[in-house]
Amino acid sequence: MKDPKLTMERSPLGSRFFSSSNTLVVAVSTGVDSMVLLDLLQNLPKLRRPRLIVAHVNHHLRTQSTAEEAFLRAYCRQRNLPLEVAQWAVAEHPAKGIEAAARRFRYSFFATVMDKYQAQAVATAHHQDDLAETVLMKLIRGGRIEQLGALRWQRPFASGALIRPLLALNKQDLRRYAKDHQLTWFEDETNRDLTPFRNRVRHRYLPSLSVENPRLVTALASDAEQINDLLGLANERLGELDATLRTERGFSLAAFRRLSESTQRSYLRYYLTKRGVATIKEEQLHQLVTGLGDQTRPPQSFQLPNQWCLVKGYREAFLKKAGQTAQEGESEGEFVVELGQWYRLRAGGAFSVTRQPDQGSVTTVWLTNNQFPLTCRPVQAGDRLLLKGGTHQRVRRVLIDQKVPRDLRANQRVIVDALGQVVWLVGVKVAWFDRRPGALPVALCQREQ
Repeated sequence: MKDPKLTMERSPLGSRFFSSSNTLVVAVSTGVDSMVLLDLLQNLPKLRRPRLIVAHVNHHLRTQSTAEEAFLRAYCRQRNLPLEVAQWAVAEHPAKGIEAAARRFRYSFFATVMDKYQAQAVATAHHQDDLAETVLMKLIRGGRIEQLGALRWQRPFASGALIRPLLALNKQDLRRYAKDHQLTWFEDETNRDLTPFRNRVRHRYLPSLSVENPRLVTALASDAEQINDLLGLANERLGELDATLRTERGFSLAAFRRLSESTQRSYLRYYLTKRGVATIKEEQLHQLVTGLGDQTRPPQSFQLPNQWCLVKGYREAFLKKAGQTAQEGESEGEFVVELGQWYRLRAGGAFSVTRQPDQGSVTTVWLTNNQFPLTCRPVQAGDRLLLKGGTHQRVRRVLIDQKVPRDLRANQRVIVDALGQVVWLVGVKVAWFDRRPGALPVALCQREQ
């Protein structure tokens, strides 16, 4: 058993984020994990204790949500801790995919709080059991090996980082600490519902497998850390390789063909993922490698998910949207926005997102690198637009206020960033993003056809 206090103080995150000169947003649900995290952060040595901002989302998914919010308000008031609370109204809950939608809402709110307080990071209470559950879920479902190392100590987020200070601690360590220090927390009754896959992994599969190896949670967490290290090294090398293969539009076929077949597959995964094509299957990847390597066949296009296609020319291969000409395109459904490319709208006109403003510019927004890639999709229930001052307005309300005819609202599209935040209600209104460190200007353009 580990001492959570000592483990926190020795965390690899400490040298960068645990300082009295820093501001840290702490995501608190009132569950035992987040209450332990909040208590540990408050008890760091004075010189290593950052300014803490508590962030809480009332999802209105359970009857006890109101009591949890009231408890946390009182807790923070007694300890003079700034508290920010967001309400995810029942009317904004989607009929399907509620867990994913809740996560998008939550992390969009955390990013907003970070910007408001100029915080360096958001801290979440993910721990070793969460990491082990994630690894086992990915193994059961299958997929890409990169997903096995999904939970890391830190990753870029909004204008700073998302950090997980409890990853070296397991659930038993946290519960023991909470009881020893007489902390108050709330149990989420839905955690015992075996309908969600994660709950079955947590309460059924992991305990059964732990009979074979009592240290399974630690072993899976160690495996994930090793995978992260290897993936980090691989991405460094692939980034260097990408720089040598890169052409004006894509990559050199001659240089690509000189690589070993395994390196070709690795590079192609890297190239496609970096450009927003992340759902390709291994079978199709093998077909692409074979097709690109065949010098006897003429130029051709390979269809990819989300209306992308990989074009094989005589000297280079490059990505473009299926059915697009060089200057304008026509797209339906959801797709990744290519900077500088024009897209036709079903309701009429066309739009483009570019770093080079032109005569059709609507306005300029300031976006950070981690907000890319941008995605264009139809308006969804619950979409909200960030306003100046940090408040939000529902997109549906914007359309009504702007007197957009009801028959046109069905075809209305939004541009959203990688965090799920609405950047532009195309042709109607632009979100407000403060000019943050590292942000770059992006022009939103529109023209009539």
